[in-house]
Amino acid sequence: MQKLEFSLGISKENSYFCRNFTNKRIIFMIIQFSVENFRSIMEPATLSLVASPLKDARVATEDVMFDIDGIDVSLLKSAVILGANASGKSNVIKALDFFKSYIIDSFKNLQAGEEIGVEAFKLNTDSAKAPSSFEMIFILDGYQYRYGMDVSRESVHGEWLYRKACRKRAKEVELFYREGEEMKVHTSFSIATDLVNRKMIRNNALLLSAAAQFNDPTAVQIINWLVETTILTCSDEERMWNMAVNHLDDVEMRSRIVEFSKFADLGIEDIEKSDNHILSRHLQYDTNGAAKGETSFPFLSMESEGTIKYFSMAYPIIKALDNGSRLVIDEFDSKLHPVLTNRIISLFNSRESNPRNAQLIFTAHDTNILSSGLFRRDQIWFTQKDRFGATSLYSLSDYKVRSDAPFEKDYLSGKYGATPIIGNLESVLRRAE
Repeated sequence: MQKLEFSLGISKENSYFCRNFTNKRIIFMIIQFSVENFRSIMEPATLSLVASPLKDARVATEDVMFDIDGIDVSLLKSAVILGANASGKSNVIKALDFFKSYIIDSFKNLQAGEEIGVEAFKLNTDSAKAPSSFEMIFILDGYQYRYGMDVSRESVHGEWLYRKACRKRAKEVELFYREGEEMKVHTSFSIATDLVNRKMIRNNALLLSAAAQFNDPTAVQIINWLVETTILTCSDEERMWNMAVNHLDDVEMRSRIVEFSKFADLGIEDIEKSDNHILSRHLQYDTNGAAKGETSFPFLSMESEGTIKYFSMAYPIIKALDNGSRLVIDEFDSKLHPVLTNRIISLFNSRESNPRNAQLIFTAHDTNILSSGLFRRDQIWFTQKDRFGATSLYSLSDYKVRSDAPFEKDYLSGKYGATPIIGNLESVLRRAE
């Protein structure tokens, strides 16, 4: 089988941290994710990775989008969510994180009567008492699935799973549908049928989660797909660091992480692990500028916060590109230089460095992204809060704008909304006479 070699759009000597792949790949892709009544999100909000029919001369469509065999849909490799502080960007990521963790953990980790860790929109008297809703449509090994749930802190109010083959005119099949305590299960979902008949599904646990614990093939496959979806929130810095440190024990992965560090021109020659302490090795020079050797620094105490974050993200990025999996990051651009942020994004928006079509979803504040030439309009999303504190999520492709419009300038001028409304700070600082 022919080998497909690829680099990162940089010099060959710095491309070692990406592997060689065969042309064969298994498709595991997000089509869209919807959430309603969760934290600041009151009305239904949908983040779609389906490419719209728009044309954008600034972006090579063959790099940022790809076709799915058997269905008339093209998907995008990345999406960015921008918006003012407290506009709800992070809540979109937290909704994805809850969706993933609750499916994986609800049956095995929650005890009977234990509360579900979901937060409804509390600024409305009706929504505060209503369940939160989540639904994802995704491609998994030749099938398109649609799975969703309605949950409150007390119980699961609804749950559904549909599937159809990735071929034209295929019909969607209901694998199961749950409403309150009533559950209807397709005969092909035999393990789930047995669990329902034996009344083994608690009111605070998901049928999908329970079926996976009893090795139902479809449920296990979906759970594994979720496990391979990496979601990094702002509270995950320690987890990211530990993840990177643990993979330094793998000689090959350590070499690739070091090359990833050199890619950013951090001045790091090598990274060492000794008794769980991480050291960064740097060149040492004499007064004439000649290299005379090397010296080591304790990584956590001597390197900058940006370097630490970049090192911590190395493994999740390499893993996603290796496996064609999904990487979701909240405030991806914090502590990183805009040029470096753009170069990492370009790894995903490229046929060469991302031949397996890994997907990157992230939030950001840096508006330079809009003028980077990396994104089509349907890859750019905004969050904005209304006067009642509710978040709306919408795409730049919803606006009729010229393909050569200055996105960053127009955004900062308020043309697309999703910018902060700043009051008169001078009046706050003015002393009373």
